[in-house]
Parts: sequence; structure tokens; C-alpha cells
Amino acid sequence: MAFKAAKFEFVSILVPGVATTGQSQTLWNFPDLPKLRYTALLAMETYGVDTLTVSPNNVANSTAAILQKSFLVLYANERQDLYRIPLISLVRIQATTSATTPFNRALFEFQGGPKVTWDKSYVQIASAPGNTTDISLNFGVYYI
Repeated sequence: MAFKAAKFEFVSILVPGVATTGQSQTLWNFPDLPKLRYTALLAMETYGVDTLTVSPNNVANSTAAILQKSFLVLYANERQDLYRIPLISLVRIQATTSATTPFNRALFEFQGGPKVTWDKSYVQIASAPGNTTDISLNFGVYYI
């Protein structure tokens, strides 16, 4: 049976660049997401730079190398049960020629529609991304 989306929200986490030394921070919280409060999470995906080069705010998408060392932590149902989901496992769009981002065709679905507290949820990058310009971690959130 095919997945059918009820509602969708595009979400970006800005990772600001540090001009001279590169970004050294490794933990990035989700911004305030008023439309997603008190909703049930159905599925999520993220996007590789090969398929989505910029966010809607015209900020460069993160590279495959950053996705491969990043992990999603969702605080859901008053617990941190959705802990360190590899971001690379949420990429589901195969790029065309010269693709560098691995992908998984399946949409990452959640059982039971957990209620996520977004301001307590974050992405952890295993080692500092070192970016000198702004980048964006982009997500597609399917919910009801």
C-alpha cells in the first residue's frame, strides 16, 4: 500500500558559517515550528545536495559528507526514543548523473504518529562541519 500524505511542512535548520575558522558547533536544534505543534508525525525525509541545492531561503544545502556524519534526535511523547537516526537514511531521492549522495528509496515512516516536541529535538553532527559559509539541513515532514 502506498504512503499517502495528509499534510507536509518543509523545515530547515540553519548552520551558520564561521568565516575564518569554520563552524565548530556540532549540535543544532530545530527552530520553533508552530504549525507542527500537537501534530502526529507520519514520516520524514531529508535531501542531498545532488537533488536539492538550496533551501527555500536560498541557503546552500548540506553536502553528502555532512549528511553521512549527522544524526537526528527527536524528543517525542515526552521521551527521547527516536535517538540518533542517521540522516543519510532519510534521503530517498536518487540524484541523476554524478550523484554523490547515497539514498534509500523508502520514505522513513514512524509508527503510531508520535507527538514531537520540536524545540527539544535536534541534529547532532559527529564532528564539526567546518563550514565557512551558511548551510542548511533540510527536512520534509509529513504529519496529521
